[in-house]
Amino acid sequence: MKSVFFLFPFFFVVFSCQHALDKPKNLLSKSEMTDILTDIYLYKQTPDNIPMSKEIAFDTYITIFKKHNTTKEIFQDSYTYYYTDGSSMQHIFDNVIKNLEKKLTKEQLLQLKDEVKDNAQKK
Repeated sequence: MKSVFFLFPFFFVVFSCQHALDKPKNLLSKSEMTDILTDIYLYKQTPDNIPMSKEIAFDTYITIFKKHNTTKEIFQDSYTYYYTDGSSMQHIFDNVIKNLEKKLTKEQLLQLKDEVKDNAQKK
């Protein structure tokens, strides 16, 4: 009976270290995800007073994916994969913030940090 109690923690540690999802066939690297998310966030900073149709928004995302030689599906699969691993996603978001610190105003950067903190708390 003691051996059962000894093995339980062992199996718990081994299986808890595995990723919740299988690695996608075309997984984007963390660096690629950082670059794409940086571009997406910069696009979202378009002033609200500029009207934008759904078609233009869709075309913009397609343009971002083409720029990074990927597709919407590959991006979504990679995002989902990294999202299930909190430390990987946090690392990616930290690097996005570093990229944006060079490109955004202080007000925009504070807003971004609030959004990232809100997303982390939702998990």
